[in-house]
Amino acid sequence: MRKKLLLYILPLYFFTLIVNSQTTIREKNITTSYFSDKVELNFDSPTNIVNVLDAFSGEKLYYAKSNNSNASYSIPVSKPGQILVINYIENGIEKTSRLATQSLSTGEIKVYFNHTVSTSVAYPGNNATNLGNTLDDKLIEKINACTSTLDIAIYNSASPNSTSGIAGAINAAYARGVQVRVIYDGSTSSTMIPLLNAGIPKLASPTSSEYGIMHNKFVIFDANHADANIPLVWTGATNWTVVQIDGPDSNNVITFQDQAMALGYKLEFEEMWGSTTMTPNPTNSKFGPFKTDNTPHNYIVGGKAVESYFSPSDGTSSAIINCINTANSDINIATMLITRDDIANAIVDKYNSGITNINLLTDTQNPSGNDFNFIQSSIAPNHAVKDVVTGSIMHHKFVVIDNGNTSSDPQVLTGSHNWSSSAETRNDENTVVVHDANIANQYYQAFHYLYTLASGVLSVNNSTFNEKALTLYPNPTSSSITIKNSGEDDLENCSIVLYDFMGKKVYEKEIGYLVSETLDLSNHQSGVYILNLKSNDKVKSFKVIKQ
Repeated sequence: MRKKLLLYILPLYFFTLIVNSQTTIREKNITTSYFSDKVELNFDSPTNIVNVLDAFSGEKLYYAKSNNSNASYSIPVSKPGQILVINYIENGIEKTSRLATQSLSTGEIKVYFNHTVSTSVAYPGNNATNLGNTLDDKLIEKINACTSTLDIAIYNSASPNSTSGIAGAINAAYARGVQVRVIYDGSTSSTMIPLLNAGIPKLASPTSSEYGIMHNKFVIFDANHADANIPLVWTGATNWTVVQIDGPDSNNVITFQDQAMALGYKLEFEEMWGSTTMTPNPTNSKFGPFKTDNTPHNYIVGGKAVESYFSPSDGTSSAIINCINTANSDINIATMLITRDDIANAIVDKYNSGITNINLLTDTQNPSGNDFNFIQSSIAPNHAVKDVVTGSIMHHKFVVIDNGNTSSDPQVLTGSHNWSSSAETRNDENTVVVHDANIANQYYQAFHYLYTLASGVLSVNNSTFNEKALTLYPNPTSSSITIKNSGEDDLENCSIVLYDFMGKKVYEKEIGYLVSETLDLSNHQSGVYILNLKSNDKVKSFKVIKQ
């Protein structure tokens, strides 16, 4: 029987390419190249940049010298770790984008769990960290090291008293002169808040019907410190309550030592705070559906591409779906719930496209609109399971992409955002995507433990073609790319399909027998494409870079 071969390239909304000291990121219609002294912006069509401002001071860093529209601009960088506001006109429409220049920080990313992890599936020297019931000790350690500013946005919190635990650490920081600001959810009885010093300014989120909940769990340490190696962002899924920190609820925390990212989170904090001062301004503050998309979505942290999204303004569900769509070998999901049909459909569509190594773990709850049964019945048997830890909430909200394929784009998405419409449209949430094999693998170790404990079945990744049979060249390419078959594999009845970044089909061809086929990419946009070669249960993935 002749094999049916399907060759297709999956679109990417986001890509990053690091060459020597230059870093290139593409988001939507803009390709940004970072250098030590400048930022180059390349638009898909002629665009008129009106000006570039510092996001905090409003200082004008660049302004148009004429009304001429260009596709490329070179913006001088006045300092590292800066948030830029770019005002431009595209096709007669005024638009604003924000980007972060690279900081001089260490870029260290740390991940912590409060439960057992499966180090048996760790990459060499990459064991995940299980802090057990000491996550709060790690947070207190960071608070104790804080020297200038401490901005906290926390949904739910507790502390033994005002002089110990997290409250004690915050009060001690305030007493030694640290400028502390606290935002908390107005609808939740956080027992820690009354324990904080009365002099610490605090703001509760609104509770009227048009708002959801302030569901963040992030802290910004020393965002504007003169030493770029000091600022830190603490975020993840963990609330500051006994069951969330000590267990049995399963949780994670991720920290970023990066000044640009700390400043991006500070922008979000001050949008809710309503001012840039120590005094909140409820009149100007914005929560929930009234927030704007006013922060950068892309950072380079220690050489790693990191995406950042705040809900409900930034389209986080689309970011989740984008992660799922980039998978080339495996998808591993640990999320409390899935009630968004678009996310559920993306998972099932990916399975039906041939990425059959999809594994799902959720909590035991059954919310209205629960998509668990739909996914469970649509993917392989025993690959969608519910948590079995007694008396716990499986509180994670992460997905690991391509843990089993380091030649692809391994990544992990995590944060406070449940996969629900409330999180997407009403709640204050934050989400990060880290493009790094080691960080993704640490999350996979946590997933593996909980998933196999629940009797979830793990598949071996789809088999691949003869490694010697296929050659793809040149890669990167500025014009065309050639797929060549050495003849060591049977590649008959082939179909080649090419999609652009937005999912539009731009090339399609049927081939009786593949010997050598050249795809002309000269008229296609620059970016990273993922090329998947499929035949029955065989899958071969390539990362293709169009310069």
